[in-house]
This record gives sequence, structure tokens and C-alpha cells, in this order.
Amino acid sequence: MSSAGVGVAADLAADFEKRRAGRVDAGDLVAENLAALDAAGVIAAADGDGAHRRQVLRTVAGGCGATAFALGAALAAGRAEAVLHHAAVQFGLAERAYAVAVERVRQLGDVARQPGPQFAVARMRGSLDTMTALLDRQAGRAVGDDAAALAEACTAGLFVAGEAEAVVSAAYDLVDADAAARIGQIWHDLKATPPPVPGALARELVGKAAFGIDPDETPRWV
Repeated sequence: MSSAGVGVAADLAADFEKRRAGRVDAGDLVAENLAALDAAGVIAAADGDGAHRRQVLRTVAGGCGATAFALGAALAAGRAEAVLHHAAVQFGLAERAYAVAVERVRQLGDVARQPGPQFAVARMRGSLDTMTALLDRQAGRAVGDDAAALAEACTAGLFVAGEAEAVVSAAYDLVDADAAARIGQIWHDLKATPPPVPGALARELVGKAAFGIDPDETPRWV
């Protein structure tokens, strides 16, 4: 996926966001959005290098998380890749919530000069940068579907899930009612689609991998 391809995805995501405005549930838009991505060649181009694919998912998430989750599931070749795609979408939602909050606080003028918003933004920025580093660690790697690859993907997925929720929640607390409506949509998207590997199972897989235990060995905890 070229930078131009990501740009096409960004343009479409901006359109998705406009059409989504004021609607919490995006179920009736997902099929239309996926068709638009397909017609623009974004889906075909994204079905290649994993790092570029996850960048596309992050970009699409900024416009409609439900569409990005559906796209990520469709493009995943196995459970490990599905977990990383899900995490990339969660990250994209957190990035969008941060951007909405920062822009709105800027518009409110003197609010941006207060320590509370500045400290909150600093914490959010730190979370986003850490998520970036964790997901970028996968860049250039072929994602297998063995136990070790799944455990590594789940490690990233567990961290991103918690941090993404924290960023979106902090963004919501920063803004007024107008911007809160958009961040509320982002929160709905973040929570409405369950992860490919549930949290408790992901923790079991990571823990067993660390101890060198066969993930299918009994007893099972979940």
C-alpha cells in the first residue's frame, strides 16, 4: 500500500465521518463504506504488507470504526493477524478521539491554557506514542498463526485495548457537548465489536507462552 493509497483511504474516511454524524449505530453504513473502499481499490491494495494494511485500518477507523473492524476481520489470514488488525482499529479510534478533543479545546481558547487539559493531553499523547511503538514493532514481520505469534499479538492487543479506552475516555472528559457527541460515537465503536480473542483467553495464552506451557494443555482457565 503506497502513501497515495493511504491518502485515498483518508479521503474516504473523512466522507464516512460526515455521513456518520449524529448516528451512534453505523450498521446501515458499513456495507456502503466497504463498497466505496473496494471501488477505490483500497481493499485490494491493503491485502499485502501487514504494516501498510494496519495503517489503512487506522485511517479508516478515524471515519467509522465499525467499517474498519469489518475490514480488518475480512483481511485477516489467521487469529494472530486478526488480533493485530483489531488493535490497529482501536488505536485509530483513540487517535481520532485525541484529535477531536485537541481541536475542540483549541477552539475554546482560554480552556487550553489551564493545567488540567494540558496534563490530560500529555497523558493521552504518551499512551498514543506507546501504542505506536508497540504496533510498529510488528512492521516488516510475517505474522504466523502458531502459538508464539498468537501470544505476541495478544500481548499487543491487551495493551492497546486498555490504553485506547483510557484515551477515548479522557478525550470525552475534555470536551463540551458538541464534540462529546462525536467522541461518544467513537466510544460506541470501540466497545461494540468484541476482540477476535477475548481478554481472559488472551491473558491465558500470553501467560502460558511465557511459562513454556502448551496453550491447549489442561487445565484450561477459560
